[in-house]
Amino acid sequence: MTTNDVLEQRLTDLAFETPDPGRITARVLSQRGAPRRRYPRVLAIGVATVVIAAAVLYFVPAADAGLADAPVAGDLLRDAGLVGAGNRVTAVGAVASSSGYRLELVAAYADSTRTVLIVRAEPGIGLGGFPQPELTDQFGRTYQWNSGMSDSRTGEVIMEFEALAWPDALTGARITLHWSAVQPAACSTLLAVCQVAGSWTLPAIIGIDEGTVLALPAPGRLGNANFRITSVVSTPATIAVDLEVTGMSMEDLNKVAPDGGKGTPRLSIDLIGPDGSSANMLGGGGGESSDNLVGVHMHYWWPRNTASGGDYHLHIAYLGLGEFDRVLHIPGALK
Repeated sequence: MTTNDVLEQRLTDLAFETPDPGRITARVLSQRGAPRRRYPRVLAIGVATVVIAAAVLYFVPAADAGLADAPVAGDLLRDAGLVGAGNRVTAVGAVASSSGYRLELVAAYADSTRTVLIVRAEPGIGLGGFPQPELTDQFGRTYQWNSGMSDSRTGEVIMEFEALAWPDALTGARITLHWSAVQPAACSTLLAVCQVAGSWTLPAIIGIDEGTVLALPAPGRLGNANFRITSVVSTPATIAVDLEVTGMSMEDLNKVAPDGGKGTPRLSIDLIGPDGSSANMLGGGGGESSDNLVGVHMHYWWPRNTASGGDYHLHIAYLGLGEFDRVLHIPGALK
């Protein structure tokens, strides 16, 4: 018998146990992990998406449909110095009542030079008391109140705050106006006892008009003082001008000439519109640098008399020293 025959005989004599299919199947299934459920991950993604969307709507309110403009009465626009802004003023309508006073944020406007809020109070209130109204944005920043006016007959209150900070111009602004006390219209003193405590919170979503930086006119000289215009910015509602004055101190610039009464300011800075009328100055101020080479920095802003463009004349005069004019070429406001 050959070697191959012997090997074949031995393989033939071997006994093998036939596997039980049911037992094998049971063992495989017992070692298999529980099926993975995908819906919790999908749910987590959905929740995250909602959170992100909510954050976008809060910090970037320009995505919100609430930015839609609505017309505001012409008289209010004129009183607020917003004639040039026209329908770019946002109608708000937020209302808050406390301590017997109802306050409504009627409209709001913001550009790169200022923020203007129009409020109606019932009954009428005055301004000038403390604490002053507080304005904040969606980033928690607080803005300085520059000026205001109120009419106790109509209950209208117009307030001007500083310009909203970056990136509100890109994102839109979610602002909140808050009062913790109001001053009754009949109150003739600024003492705290004349205040009515309460809580009024008025929110709004507004856009911000970017300013157009204009070419600078030539400087002018009055006596020993040199007036250099360092910035001219135009927005649909406002014209803002920055000046640098050397050769004259802030004390000199603030001097008055005797006239038998309170005196006439020696320095006058006026803006005359294309129609020949003088714009009412909305505000101005300045500061004296410790560096004599820099001198005095002054900032002024006026409302636009019209939304259309034209040549405005900046008239600067100092009693006893002379005067000069510079032309500001103001573009038309965007519609």
